[in-house]
Amino acid sequence: MNLFKKIQWFLAVLAIFLIILATNLIDKKNFLKVEKSVESIFNERLLAKELLLDVSIQFHKKELAYALNDSTYLQSKNKEVNAKISELLQLFNRAQKTRQESVILNELNLNHQKLIELESSTRLKENLYSSECVDLFSAINNNIVELSTEQVKEGKNQKLHASDAVDTMKLFSKIEIYMLVFLGLILQFIILYSPKKKTT
Repeated sequence: MNLFKKIQWFLAVLAIFLIILATNLIDKKNFLKVEKSVESIFNERLLAKELLLDVSIQFHKKELAYALNDSTYLQSKNKEVNAKISELLQLFNRAQKTRQESVILNELNLNHQKLIELESSTRLKENLYSSECVDLFSAINNNIVELSTEQVKEGKNQKLHASDAVDTMKLFSKIEIYMLVFLGLILQFIILYSPKKKTT
């Protein structure tokens, strides 16, 4: 192989080597992005879960007061708890949600509004824990359980997708490294190999 051919081979292999190296660096950058994204999704889901827990606690406080027929609670704490629940539901509404979570959250908001309307009615003052009130609390608890289930399901789905993407990038990254080593060896062979001249 003459010098010109060697230079051609050298440049061709070097070009492939540089392309693979560049691809590998891009993959690493994407890998870091996905990792950051997974962390962000996880934190987002944790935040939503925490808000949901707070909502659940506030509703349970309210239901307990109703069950104990605590009329002083309605006069002193109820407005404050309603405001807190509304604030938490608004914060939850701003978090990333699936379509199903949005539907359930709308139902929860509607049930909360119905409960507020029931609280301001005269019937409630006569009998705090009416059958209508029990039904509303039951619907609210169901909404909270459904939202919690959706949270877990969606969190698992997102983690699975992200893990698949990371595994794929890891695999391609390894393949590219092996190819780089292989091309490096070919490059060395081309540069160092000099065929023996035939003797006549």
